[in-house]
Parts: sequence; structure tokens; C-alpha cells
Amino acid sequence: MHVSETSAEYEKLARKIYEDILSLEGVDNIEVKHNVKIKGISGVDHQIDVYWEYKYAGVAHKVLIECKHYGHNVSLLHVRNMHGLLTDIPNSSGILVTTVGYQSGAEKYADFYGMGLKLIRKPQGSDWDGCIQIVNINMELLSNRYLNFKLEFDGNHQETKDKAEADPSVLSMLSTDINIKDGDTEPCAFNSWLDRHVPVGADGFGVELEKILLPENSYLISKDGCELKLGRIIVTYISSKYEQELEIDAMKLVEVVLQDFKSGAIEHMHKNE
Repeated sequence: MHVSETSAEYEKLARKIYEDILSLEGVDNIEVKHNVKIKGISGVDHQIDVYWEYKYAGVAHKVLIECKHYGHNVSLLHVRNMHGLLTDIPNSSGILVTTVGYQSGAEKYADFYGMGLKLIRKPQGSDWDGCIQIVNINMELLSNRYLNFKLEFDGNHQETKDKAEADPSVLSMLSTDINIKDGDTEPCAFNSWLDRHVPVGADGFGVELEKILLPENSYLISKDGCELKLGRIIVTYISSKYEQELEIDAMKLVEVVLQDFKSGAIEHMHKNE
């Protein structure tokens, strides 16, 4: 399976991966550049696929990354070329990345001179050995649909009676846009309040139901902030239940992995964007 269509895209992918790594705690990003030229001590300009400079524990590090978007193992020649770059650009370290692997001579040479050999490749099922790769979730989605309601105010609450007598229009604010609060809690939308007090499916699903609520300390809040104590609420509603299955495959969430060729350790997983 191809990691990218072109070598240039592969190089840009490598840059993104090392930008991700730089975001880890303790690593200060200085810069990650793609396709740059660096002049060596010989005076020769060298084209570098990815130039990575970062600071860790107060020490600056310069890394030259060469990308080989091959369908076969990288040969010793390319590792020797990287060694030549490091000789001409001192105080830097080198990493080669490819898709498949490296010939034995290339691996031995890189190991002797301290160069990193990495793979940037598509994820495989074996990358999750010992870990959970696929999670299956069976969900039940429960909800109430409110068809109609009737509000009755507490006739024994003197303050509510006084406000209604002074302005009878406050009793006509019967729309789902009203807000209600319980005691000293923050006001909430009427539908949200109903969701708290009308259990979903308690009396069945898919049928029209009626419930009478007798709140002890609930108030309707008018647009101008007037509070009216509620006595009884009659609500007509239908409870619904939806079943849904969801599968989460970790491999589908990962675009590519960065793997150390020598140890086989997975060093980073780059998520699909």
C-alpha cells in the first residue's frame, strides 16, 4: 500500500511527523523545514529533504532527514551519502526514512556511525499487538419529544398572586421559549427542565403519554426577570429509543507510523487529518 503518491509528498509527510514529535513535552520547536539547502564547510550547497532543529533540556539539536520513497530496501550507497553530509555539515545528526527497509550493509554502516534508520509506512494490524485495536460500542439513544403542555401557577404563593393581579399578561407566557429554575439554581430552557423531570421510557416507548409534575420549588422566569411559582405542569410526550452500533478501528484513525528499523519500536503514529 503506497504511503504517498510522490517523493515530495512523502518528504512533506516526514516533516509533519517531526512537527508532531516537537509538540511533545520538553521539546522546544525551533524549526522544521522541507527541501532546504545548507552550505557545508566545503562550500558546497546540499539539498536536505527535511531539516529539523529543536531544543531539548536547553541543548540545541540539528537533524538532517533524507527520505527515500522506495518500493525496495535502501542500499548502502544512500547511507554512505548521508555520512558524507554529516561530515560536511558538522554538529548535526542524520536520519534516513523509507517505506520498506534497508539492506544489511546499510544497517551495519548506519549503526556504526550513529545514524538513525526509520520507516514511515502504513499501519499494520500487528502494530496493535498487546493493545486494543477495535472497539465495538452498542448504544441506546433515548429521548423525549414533547407534544403539548399546560402550566398552572401556585395559587397559594402570595408573590405570584400579586404579580398576576398587577399584570395578568404574565400568565400567558406559555411557549417552549420560557425558562424555569429550581430554587436557587440557574434558569434553564423549559425543554431542558422537562428532560430532568420526565424519565425517558419509564412508561413505555413510541406511545403518547401524559405526566403530571408537581414541582415543589420551581419558578417560571419571564423575559423581564419576573418569577412566578409553578403549581402543576401537565405534559404530553412520546419517548423514543434508537439502537446504534459503532465500531472504532484504531488503524483507520492512523495515516502512517514512524518505526525505528533496528529495534522495531513504534515511535509515533500520525493521525489522519
